Amino acid sequence: MKKFLILLLPMALLLSCVRPLFDKPGREGADDPRVRPAAPDSTRGKAVVYATAVVFPDTVNWRAGRTSPCRLVLFRDGVAVDTLDKYVEPGPEKSHYQDGHLWTNTTDGFRTSITCDGQLLFSYAGEEKMMGFLVTDGSVHTLGQRPGGGICYRVNGEEVFSSAKGVVVGGAFSPDWEGGALCRDGGNVYYTYALPVSTETADMWEYRVMKGAETRKMIPALSGSRLYDVRVFQDTVYRLEYRYGRMCFLKEDELKLMENLPASARGMSLVRVDGRMRIRGEHEEGYAFSMWIRDADSLVTEYCNPHGQHVAHLFTEDGERAVVSCDYEDCVRYVIRDSVSVELPLETFRLHTASCARYRKGTIAVALTADDAGGGNLLVVNTEKKELSFNGYFTGIYFE
Repeated sequence: MKKFLILLLPMALLLSCVRPLFDKPGREGADDPRVRPAAPDSTRGKAVVYATAVVFPDTVNWRAGRTSPCRLVLFRDGVAVDTLDKYVEPGPEKSHYQDGHLWTNTTDGFRTSITCDGQLLFSYAGEEKMMGFLVTDGSVHTLGQRPGGGICYRVNGEEVFSSAKGVVVGGAFSPDWEGGALCRDGGNVYYTYALPVSTETADMWEYRVMKGAETRKMIPALSGSRLYDVRVFQDTVYRLEYRYGRMCFLKEDELKLMENLPASARGMSLVRVDGRMRIRGEHEEGYAFSMWIRDADSLVTEYCNPHGQHVAHLFTEDGERAVVSCDYEDCVRYVIRDSVSVELPLETFRLHTASCARYRKGTIAVALTADDAGGGNLLVVNTEKKELSFNGYFTGIYFE
């Protein structure tokens, strides 16, 4: 693999100096590992659903903790179309399907390696848990959390920014943000990390929203506050923060107290809906569990689950609502799109990660892993169910 030229420029200019891993003019070449055959004409105009899964030999009991050997399988509309058995490790954060290609990250404890479609692209010293992964404009962006402490943001394997004491804000899996803890907006990539700040009376956190190697916004430590979520959308920093004894929604520094919020509200996060930043959350009243999407002061949509303890996911777009609803054992019971639902047997299927459910443009797709070794796994797309028999678990759903 060709080595990248490293230009000795200030850190603030480093992002513009990192050469894309695959230049646009050469992407159609026969040697480009990301080139795949065009989809048949019969699929055009339809939602194509991809699912990734970690698969083990039939003799391996992965539920009991055995995790090798394994391979990564890519399903296209329920049909296996690609299999990787090199540079594959168990763990949902170890694989991604983006930009039409399978990506994996592996480590031996000393070096971390990134591959595309089974071909090694680059590696770097150290072990980093992948909290963010994005492929954009021919470059691979990664955000890693180091096990001994600290974070590192890289482009094509080259270190762009690091913090020895930083902690990544956000998780590796999200049904709403394809990059996990990385966020793409207007051609830029953003992320947020926290720094511990100790005072004589308390330990607090200072937060920094980063645009590549530059600090986009610094959120100072505030006694009694807690940051729930922060994202950049249309070059504006939005965040959910508990302060002044109330839950607050902030657009840059414009503060809005969230009115009429249920006393038991929890699990709140930011989500883009119909071109606006909204808030998703949940609360419990008696035996009923509700999930909702709202602005700071008004409700957009809500779903009350009378069948079990919680709602796994709630989506909305253009006035249509999609829901993944669970039973008392946290197994998926219903997949609902607007007024049509698919019912599933009790205590049978689970979402292995949050990224195993996605909704886009009228299509709800859910990849379900069997709760016990005796059952087959299931792919649900709107009202269609397809059983996929393999010994392993789904790691994500992707649209094309």
